[in-house]
Amino acid sequence: MDLPVVPEQSEGSLSEPELQRSELEVGAGSGGPFTIDANLLVTGRTCVLGSSGSGKSYAVGVLCEELCRNEIPFAIVDTEGEHTGLKEKFDAIWVGEEQGCDLSWGALDVQDLAKQAPDISPLILDVSDLPDPREKIAPFVEALYNTLTERRTPYLLVLEEADKFVPQYGQRTPIFGEVARRGRKRGMGLMICSQRPSLVDKNVLSQCGNQLIGKLIIQNDLQSVSQFFPGKGLPKELTTLKAGQFFAMGGLAAPPLLVTIKKRVTKPGGATPSLVKRAVRRYVGPTGQRAAEEAEQGSAPRTAVETVALGLPASIKADDVPVMVRRERTFGIFGPREAVTSVTPRFRTLIQLGIRLRRGLLKRRFETMYVYLDGVTGKEVSIGRGLQVFEGFSKLLDLSTLQVEVLREVRAESDTSAIDIASTLGESRPTVSRVLSNLDAKRLVRSIDVRNRKLYRRLTDLPAKPSDFAPLELAPIETGGAKIVAPKIKETDVRDVVKGLWEGADIDSFEPFLYPTFDVELVVRRKHRRVLVDGRSGKELTF
Repeated sequence: MDLPVVPEQSEGSLSEPELQRSELEVGAGSGGPFTIDANLLVTGRTCVLGSSGSGKSYAVGVLCEELCRNEIPFAIVDTEGEHTGLKEKFDAIWVGEEQGCDLSWGALDVQDLAKQAPDISPLILDVSDLPDPREKIAPFVEALYNTLTERRTPYLLVLEEADKFVPQYGQRTPIFGEVARRGRKRGMGLMICSQRPSLVDKNVLSQCGNQLIGKLIIQNDLQSVSQFFPGKGLPKELTTLKAGQFFAMGGLAAPPLLVTIKKRVTKPGGATPSLVKRAVRRYVGPTGQRAAEEAEQGSAPRTAVETVALGLPASIKADDVPVMVRRERTFGIFGPREAVTSVTPRFRTLIQLGIRLRRGLLKRRFETMYVYLDGVTGKEVSIGRGLQVFEGFSKLLDLSTLQVEVLREVRAESDTSAIDIASTLGESRPTVSRVLSNLDAKRLVRSIDVRNRKLYRRLTDLPAKPSDFAPLELAPIETGGAKIVAPKIKETDVRDVVKGLWEGADIDSFEPFLYPTFDVELVVRRKHRRVLVDGRSGKELTF
């Protein structure tokens, strides 16, 4: 899909650029209309803080409307889908997963989008439907930072729920710290927004020279913003402000000015639902509800043993399991032996993953090969008469394609440097260094300093290239009412890993299927223990 672009400047502007001087009308203070210099906002460091119900996201929406009205490109990381309403009145690009979005995350090249960002319409980066927004946002921001480093073009990045990306404690997205510290000279502005300022990395928060601070009531949050208020302490009104009231401070107003945010012209998303009258009925349970729906449609109700999915049948029966399980004694080889008290059938969901790769030395062609993953952990499984479990993809599922590519180039047997990896991948050294720091924090690589050089070594095995050409012959199976362990990993979790592991590779198919297991409970005296038994081999399984 073609990206809409901001109108180009005339030829006359090439020789002598016209400086854009805009005042963004945000609301009103005691002395009349309150405006913000667009240049101050777009290239500066701004925080918008306020507890739930303070009108924080509403205020951010007003700022975005003013930027749109003045045709100033920006990008907003929208964690709750609250800002897609901007498209009602303005030319903006909605990146998301919902029906009606302009660009879909699944088919998007975030590197290319970042390169074009300074010259196109504002971006609404809706990550509300992504399992881990950092997987998409981190590489986008890194590419945007590099683009603006080269071009020195003013551009604003707005980060909603900043505590999810740069928390005070826990895993941070390093690129935001880099932007906060060094983005100004590159023209890259940053606006961080949060309901809980005490949960935001203090190193990032302290960089914000412009502040809009609304109602806060939690003591830790009040203490975290006290640095911004000059004088003898926090104003008493801070805990009782009405929704839409904010103290504008720092570069926005000196001394602090109480401002009431103006009304939005577009409809905000994420509004609290209103209570309306509706019919209520008695709870009938899933079986009764399904039977009622089917009776209304004239169909027969389903039975408990109806075929539910494709899978592999069990080779052993539940009655045979007790003699196959290893039963321990209380004291080594002495004492009473464990007794099997229950054997419960379970179907575990596995994934048959078809990977499209180029193969061959002379006649290189695309072929689809298959690997098999546990749907809960992402560990790789080998399927014969039973299952064998390996680490496989499990440690890589939260990584971006670039992170996997960098990890692939880090050797496990010897040390390597960021500049060597950057040369191999064709990436900049700062970008590779940031990725390596992130991998180091995840304990996937370890780093050492040797003669003022930082060297890295990989600490995890990588999945082997798939070699099975034929998929499994799956058949319809009946669960008989047995519990099905639902999968947790999705195709999007695996796609970036596949792309990063093998050049030119991509996912061709992602097919869940059922595998038979038995959940066995063992008891000796007062000690209980559970084991999982392979329904085809009778051996114990550990995922």
